[in-house]
Amino acid sequence: MTALFSTPFIKMQGAGNDFIVLDALSHPFPDNFDFSAAALAWCDRHYGIGSDGLLLLATPEAPVRTAGAVIRMRMWNPDGSEDMCGNGLRCIVHLANRRGHVKDSQFIVQTWAGLRTVEVLTRDKIRVAMGLPDFNPATIPLQLPPAQAATRGMEYMLEVGGRHIPHVTTFSTGSTHTVIFVPTLPDDEPFGHLSPLIEHHAWFPERTSIMWTQVVNEHQLKLRIWERGAGETLACGTGASAAAVAAQITERCGRGVDVQSRGGTLHIEWQPGTEILMAGPAQVVFEGEIAAKDGDYRG
Repeated sequence: MTALFSTPFIKMQGAGNDFIVLDALSHPFPDNFDFSAAALAWCDRHYGIGSDGLLLLATPEAPVRTAGAVIRMRMWNPDGSEDMCGNGLRCIVHLANRRGHVKDSQFIVQTWAGLRTVEVLTRDKIRVAMGLPDFNPATIPLQLPPAQAATRGMEYMLEVGGRHIPHVTTFSTGSTHTVIFVPTLPDDEPFGHLSPLIEHHAWFPERTSIMWTQVVNEHQLKLRIWERGAGETLACGTGASAAAVAAQITERCGRGVDVQSRGGTLHIEWQPGTEILMAGPAQVVFEGEIAAKDGDYRG
């Protein structure tokens, strides 16, 4: 008879970006646990719990503990790929604060994209220093042909699906994002057709998320979001950060902007040479237990 195991989980959301969260500080996992396989199974909205990603709250690695990190966040997309996630980071910070894993309102978190300083503003609102935007094509990574080469993340033309798409800029805010400025957000047909083609375009060797961005005014942006490894999502913290930075470097908005997506609004502040600051909500939706056959998720 196959043994069963169960593990507690927390369902959380940040501006509509929803996650399955595992607290390894309270319930440790074996070293050979396959979180990528678990994400593939559990994030499925028809046969699993359903979410935009799987988050792990864990102890930081020894080298970064000496640099001041007090907790670690890891995140896997529904396709099992590991990534950085700004909304997920706020959820992890909220949970760590709620469960008493951290004592201070401001502290450092180890993430897939490096160390991030965070601050608990209120019980349900978190501010995150998202790091500096990365415009280096080698590390984004972005492989534009010489005739298209952009500088400092400035705009270029993208040809995909038989269409020429202008006002495109690509850089990293901890995860690769392609921001496309449009007069109005795309309807379902062009959005669903073009977004996956752009995600897998040859110019993006590690794929890219796509932020379709409408400028409402110099203080407000609207997004429709396609995340690599997840598809359409209601929100994306690193993507909202990218849209705000792209709008500023192309002189479409100022240093502080509200970025509205289908899931809610994030406030982003940035000026050249400084870290991006993102503030927004994080909430626990419910808690439960996942039951599975022992060995299903062992590497």
